[in-house]
Amino acid sequence: MSIDLHHLRHFVAVAEELHFGRAAARLHMAQPPLSQSIKRLEAALRFPLFVRTQRRVELTTAGQVFLVEARRALQQVDEGVRMARRAASEDLAEITVTFTSAALYRVLPATLRAYRERFPTIDVRLDERSTDAQLEGLQDGSIDVGFVTPPLKAVSGLQVEMIDRDRFCLAVPVSSPLANRSSIGLAELSEEYFVLFPYAQGPSLHGRLTSACRQAGYVPRVRQEARQMHTILSLVAAGMGVTFVPEGARSMRVDGVAMVPLVGLPDDLAWDLAMVWKPRSARRSVVEFLRTVRSLSASQ
Repeated sequence: MSIDLHHLRHFVAVAEELHFGRAAARLHMAQPPLSQSIKRLEAALRFPLFVRTQRRVELTTAGQVFLVEARRALQQVDEGVRMARRAASEDLAEITVTFTSAALYRVLPATLRAYRERFPTIDVRLDERSTDAQLEGLQDGSIDVGFVTPPLKAVSGLQVEMIDRDRFCLAVPVSSPLANRSSIGLAELSEEYFVLFPYAQGPSLHGRLTSACRQAGYVPRVRQEARQMHTILSLVAAGMGVTFVPEGARSMRVDGVAMVPLVGLPDDLAWDLAMVWKPRSARRSVVEFLRTVRSLSASQ
């Protein structure tokens, strides 16, 4: 006997409910056929998935392992169906857009509003990822458009377009004396602790910021690292240190954090934002999204 998707879905339902009656109701089927389906699956696998008593149903050790793989298999199938439907019809159009945190308070929110107004039937799936993770997804086709932080590693087959450049300011706890300053020189931060994103998340930008501090006469003392911008700012609010953020982030309202202009930075040190896509596979919905980004970027 072969194992089909129905068997896997039946097994996952019973494994999650640990009750055949509730699982049958969840699957909109009668309990006897569900019980038979599980028995046929166990016969095909040649090992029991459940321990059944009059009072309870429990997974065997083998069943626990099989549950992880069954969920993974069903997720892959569902994702394959989703991608195939997307490719088959523009009427079912859906685009996947990924981004680094800096895009959230720059061109991305305005782009999403404008795009939804023009194309209300197109679903935009959003996911925050590091630049390297976005490039991998763009290469394998699981991502349509990425908002990344340049410079980039080799991007064969991808188109890169710079859309925004922002200077840096400093985020400090409101309890810090620095919070009341009209501006702060980079060289004045030698005694401060920093909260920064990990080097691996953005090697080039991390290195340029560290180099600027060295040129100002010190090595930044990093007390804490965090990947997400809202996490970094929450740590600043907690008094863990100061951090560099794009000027655009000054519009954010984070309790306990003050944004202060920075002076003394190298002229070429900026927080760049680029969009990346694969031209050969760009559908009409993707092309229109790119046009929306360009129109808003040009107007800023």
